[in-house]
Amino acid sequence: MSFVALSEHAALSDGSLWREVARTVEELQKLVHEDSRVNAPILRAEGMRYLTRLIAGAIPLTMDGWDADYPELIRFVTPYIQYGIPAADCCYHMAAVHGDHVYRLYGHRGTSRLFDVESREGHTAQLAAWKLVDRKCEFEVDANGQVEIVLSATPQPGNWVRIAEGPGSIVFRQYYYDWLHEQPALMRIERLGATYPPPPLSPQRVAERLQLLIDWLRNVPRACQHAVREYFEAPTGTLKFVPIDFAWADIQYGKGVYRCAPDEAVILEVQPPVAPYWSIQLTSHFWEALDWNWRQTSLNGHQAVLDADGIFRAVIAHEDPSVANWLDAGSHETGLITARYYKAASTPQPQLRTVKLKDLAHKLPAGTARVTAEQRQQQLRARAASVPRRLM
Repeated sequence: MSFVALSEHAALSDGSLWREVARTVEELQKLVHEDSRVNAPILRAEGMRYLTRLIAGAIPLTMDGWDADYPELIRFVTPYIQYGIPAADCCYHMAAVHGDHVYRLYGHRGTSRLFDVESREGHTAQLAAWKLVDRKCEFEVDANGQVEIVLSATPQPGNWVRIAEGPGSIVFRQYYYDWLHEQPALMRIERLGATYPPPPLSPQRVAERLQLLIDWLRNVPRACQHAVREYFEAPTGTLKFVPIDFAWADIQYGKGVYRCAPDEAVILEVQPPVAPYWSIQLTSHFWEALDWNWRQTSLNGHQAVLDADGIFRAVIAHEDPSVANWLDAGSHETGLITARYYKAASTPQPQLRTVKLKDLAHKLPAGTARVTAEQRQQQLRARAASVPRRLM
């Protein structure tokens, strides 16, 4: 057995790189304590949780799983690691790639409503330079549900997604409409021609990854904070639809703010878009999806119950108002709303109006769908059970 001599990396040896990591982590507290809108105990508590989630979310994409020679599909968003307003309906994976190599993404397609693979230049740690290269959402699938996608910088026959000439990444998304019955994909990525095992860990590689971690913790939270400010720029009583550079270009994103005291309810009304997929979800001040695994904080076009006039009416309230389309505010008296319309023929604008909770029944159509307390419990139990089933 031969051994390779590994020279020490100066910034690791003298501890300066780790001190920079520690300073970067310390700076994160400004996202909570220097934001004037984070002005309630629940928001500060949520903020502290968010900071730990940022660190936990950054590590797999920088320190542990980011290797274009031996890529892995990293599930970078879960109910407990969130940033960048993930859709409650979506299971997200990411992997490192490089244009010098050819990769195979393969496995069982599953039956999720939307199935999308996109490639980008660079890494999310340098978010401003994380530019789209290619995106595909329609692939040939065999009779057994198996799919194989080639990822390379040069054209390939069959299912092919072009990747960046140099360092890059892919994002693999599955959007579910029917959480209880659509089946998750079982996919794997591999570099063609890779030999195993990978080379041993080196000081240089650790130093590079620590710097990537530092860059991620500086750039990604800052971009999310900027995106949250746009919610407060929406006209009162409706949502503002804007593009998001690092999000899915086929989706129109609506951003808005609701205000709901404990004795109030907010009625959201919209004519649903003509679209393969649409959803409305409540969002934290830190651009997270609000605890969607335990609470009904989101509804998509499959889950929504439309009124007789074809309008989607949802009720945002802190306590269950016994209507089917309840969106659980969960003690957030000021909250954010995110709408997603995928390949929509138009952009219908949701309208918001605040009413007293005691008057709610008189403000909704007579035929509004209602649920009993037991039915709500069944819904929420099924919602929670869908999380592991969808491999979220």
